[in-house]
Amino acid sequence: IFPERTQESFEKRGVQLSKSDFQILNEDYEIGALTTQQFFQNIAVSCKYLQSSRAVEIGWDALLGELNDNTLFLRNLSRNYATCLVSNTNEAHIKTIQKTAGSFLWHAFTHQFDRLFLSYQMGMRKPNANYFEHVLEKMEAVPEEVLFIDDTPANLVAAEALGIHTWQFNIHEGDLERELRAVLASSIRVPPVSLGCKKHTHLLSAPSLGSSFSNLKPS
Repeated sequence: IFPERTQESFEKRGVQLSKSDFQILNEDYEIGALTTQQFFQNIAVSCKYLQSSRAVEIGWDALLGELNDNTLFLRNLSRNYATCLVSNTNEAHIKTIQKTAGSFLWHAFTHQFDRLFLSYQMGMRKPNANYFEHVLEKMEAVPEEVLFIDDTPANLVAAEALGIHTWQFNIHEGDLERELRAVLASSIRVPPVSLGCKKHTHLLSAPSLGSSFSNLKPS
């Protein structure tokens, strides 16, 4: 994902919200406490220059990266591990990704996961403990058999507090497919007895859905 693109777009449109006010607005939107219309209207009315909600939406979608089909990697991974996508995301971005990717590529991607845990559908988000506890329950997993991938320290700390194995990875700095093999082969990260046992070792991939669809690399 490219938050700097959205920031630049909002600056050009004269968005006047403070960083803290926007963070609160975004977090409310990511748990479904605001509708998409309400979210964009709140941003639009703060603009120094008259802007439509549609103009704000275009700036919001600038955050998303280019979409590429990398489902083969996930398909191979899911043969040995139970996988799920855990993402702080929102309705507008999901709709944009679905539209841009097309129904075939979208379904090819999402069907590689056992479950999708999207914050706006769940009414909760990372790094709240209840988010992770909900995922563990639905995946029928114990923390010691889970590897959680994310690039946000607060999310990793929260997962570790529950006994979940974590791996900090940044989409812009590495090669997920190559590096993940090494992590999974390490007994430090995941108990060897669990490796290769589907439904026993669980991988929680935790990007924003935009970047995960683009590169299958957490962010």
